Amino acid sequence: MSQAAREDAMWAERREERGKRGERGVRNIWGASPLMHEIHAVYEEYERMEAEQERIAREGEERSRQKAVEISEKRDKPKREKIKKKSKKHKKKKKKKTSDSSESEEEWVEVTKEMREAEAAKEKLEEASMIGPSVPEHLLEKQAALVDHTKHVNYGKDMLRGEAAAMAAYIAQGKRIPRRGEIGLSSAEISEFEKIGYVMSGTRHKSMEATRLRKENQVMTAEEKRLLSGFTHDERKKKEEIVLQQFRSFIESKKAKN
Repeated sequence: MSQAAREDAMWAERREERGKRGERGVRNIWGASPLMHEIHAVYEEYERMEAEQERIAREGEERSRQKAVEISEKRDKPKREKIKKKSKKHKKKKKKKTSDSSESEEEWVEVTKEMREAEAAKEKLEEASMIGPSVPEHLLEKQAALVDHTKHVNYGKDMLRGEAAAMAAYIAQGKRIPRRGEIGLSSAEISEFEKIGYVMSGTRHKSMEATRLRKENQVMTAEEKRLLSGFTHDERKKKEEIVLQQFRSFIESKKAKN
């Protein structure tokens, strides 16, 4: 047998051996495939662990919810007790009033210094809770006569709540509208700060400056329209009064002739 034939026979034998080993397998290199009942057992264990984790998560949520309820109850308990005490006092006062109503119809209550101080403190608290500049009292009184005209004033879009009314109050006083960040300072204080060299927020960026100017223009236009409508209303009222006065004088002259 030649050398080439011997090599071919050797390689054919090795290929055959490799095929047999592949079919038979080698236990010390890779294990056998798992059986069906083993696969089912693994899946059951996985599902059991998933269910256990879900149960633990639910219990944790329930505990946190109960804790939140307990905290809110503890927080609200003094308020409820206070309300109960107030309601009891109110009932006692009612009973006392009904019993005393037969004896005396009118009952005078003396306003003490403490009551006045408490009322003033309450007003201060209400003023402190108000955000931004409030409309001055004299302007509110001045505008009270024009309630029908000012009820539905349209200052335009993209205005914050109360911002347009505050700007209108400054316009009515003839003062410069404060920029963003200046609320709380008077016009004189703002001018002093700017003279020293401070740059108020709102002037640092072109887009902010443009927004401020747009809002000011919106408010000024709306105020001009409102004033014009108020002026025309006053003029109409004056004309109506003149006509009514002429009509009254005409009726009186007719009565005098008769």
